[in-house]
Amino acid sequence: MLDSARTAMAALILALAAPLTAATYCVDTADPAAADTNAGSQAAPWKTIQHAAATAAAGDVVVVRPGAYDEVVTVARSGDKDRLITFRAEPSRQARVKGFVLEADYISIEGFEITNPAGGAGGIFAGETHMKNARTGCRMVGNFIHDLTGTAITSGTQAVVKDNLMRNVLRGVFVNSGTLVENNEVDTLVPVIVEQNGRTRPKKSQYAFFSGEDITFRGNYFHGSPMEHMAQWGVDFFTTWDAWIFPPSRRILIENNRCFNATHASEPLAEQHKQSSHITYRNNLFVNTIYVGVLCKQWSHITVENNTFINCGAYPIWFQQPRETEGSVVRNNLIAYLQHDRRPWGGPDAESGIRVADGLPAVDCDYNMLFGCRNRQYGPHDFTAEPQFVDPAKGDFRLKAGSPGIDAGTPIEAIRTDLAGTPRPQGAGWDVGVYEYAAAPRSEGAD
Repeated sequence: MLDSARTAMAALILALAAPLTAATYCVDTADPAAADTNAGSQAAPWKTIQHAAATAAAGDVVVVRPGAYDEVVTVARSGDKDRLITFRAEPSRQARVKGFVLEADYISIEGFEITNPAGGAGGIFAGETHMKNARTGCRMVGNFIHDLTGTAITSGTQAVVKDNLMRNVLRGVFVNSGTLVENNEVDTLVPVIVEQNGRTRPKKSQYAFFSGEDITFRGNYFHGSPMEHMAQWGVDFFTTWDAWIFPPSRRILIENNRCFNATHASEPLAEQHKQSSHITYRNNLFVNTIYVGVLCKQWSHITVENNTFINCGAYPIWFQQPRETEGSVVRNNLIAYLQHDRRPWGGPDAESGIRVADGLPAVDCDYNMLFGCRNRQYGPHDFTAEPQFVDPAKGDFRLKAGSPGIDAGTPIEAIRTDLAGTPRPQGAGWDVGVYEYAAAPRSEGAD
């Protein structure tokens, strides 16, 4: 009796330990023999992705062959945390669809071309926390999303948004808690005209909008939007609202991003609840903003370290309210004005650079280099000097040999590489700005 019980228990353990089976299905709209009544195999593929979405289960992979799929695919069957349902275009970006609406958790959308001429159409939509429809654990990887009058990717929570190209869209990404947004390119935001109070105006837009906690933006490239008429339009690289229907945000990391052309580098508003905190900007290159760079309204614990700001409005870093100074740090930043028209308030002789409004508590602000502006130099090691960039006309903001920014920063243990991946420090100390001078540095492209 005992032996039979042990045998049964061993069989159960082996059954539980055995990997769950998963299927691979094929969809090929260009195959004349394809039909949703087929087996969904490579030899007998299905006709539509929607049929695959209604069939696939946790761990399954749906391979989508090249062709134009006249579908907005709704996915309502969930995968599991360790066994996602994957929809994969093979070869990458040769299957064109009108969009994906994810009404399920743990779904992966990989390698599709997504475009839709319908008004307000989005690319991949996985819901929004404030609307109570956010999905969990979805992945959007390697897609080409273009020519939309809506948002290219709305991530849901605990998502991965990686290696996507988004071009000619109203907004790049809208992300919620626990999401990683990495190595994406947003090339050109397109204004959408709306009517309000009898007047028409461009709808405000963002390369990236976030709402929630523990969100990381890393290694993204935002560029291409024309500066003309942008002041009336309103375009931010990174923004959120702690107001209206949006909850507070906390622990937001913005690092190693290259960003060109906006009205503000970052404009997260937290004026209603005053509960948002801990937003970190490090190793970012911000170029050409009309009004302001980093503007944090009523956030606390703001960290701005080893960034380079080029032609970033009146104040590339601006503290306006007492709460914003609580626990905040500004170190090792390089601020330079190479075009006077990027300082619209007061002309070339106006104060610009870093500003802590009068009467506010002190900010831990030091080891910053400034050029082409009048600045208050809050720390004893803040200094004014020409950066000596390699080729600023071509967007190359690395430091040349002999630059006063070399070894002029303070050690920051959280920043061990520069924007190009060069280890810090290379010399006696940390360099200021996004690039660490090295004898043979890696090159970075520009807008």
